Amino acid sequence: MKNKHHLTVDGRQVSLSNLDKVLYPGNRFTKGQVMDYYIRVADYILPHLRDRPVTLKRFQNGVRGEHFYEKDPPVFTPAWVEKFPVPRRDPRRPDIRYILINNWATLVWLSNLAGLEIHPFLHRVPRINTPTMVDFDCDPGEGADIYTCARVALLLTGNS
Repeated sequence: MKNKHHLTVDGRQVSLSNLDKVLYPGNRFTKGQVMDYYIRVADYILPHLRDRPVTLKRFQNGVRGEHFYEKDPPVFTPAWVEKFPVPRRDPRRPDIRYILINNWATLVWLSNLAGLEIHPFLHRVPRINTPTMVDFDCDPGEGADIYTCARVALLLTGNS
């Protein structure tokens, strides 16, 4: 790997690479800056991710490049990354071993994978059939700009 570095987080050694790679070309925001952002918001985001299996949307060549969704952890996942098996609808297929982001080290490791979108489940393990929250996805689209989405979000929160 080019530009490989190591960082100790939560007593875990996290391998980092290509920190200067531009992931958001509009403002030249790099992978290192994304990682710095996740570190700065970790105390606020980790309680919301705790014990929730996540699906990642990874953008290895930035947000304008190809992306893919990842449920099972990659083969090179460190042993210290927590996982939880979730059965598939088809019982003949093996469980999906979702990643749990329960600590800073895992959050930093995932940011190094260019996991720019983190999609947590609505429930916490081990009770995977009991949601603990509801999620309203207010993305702009045809007929709705970002301001419309913001107004809807305020209505949903009772802060209209």
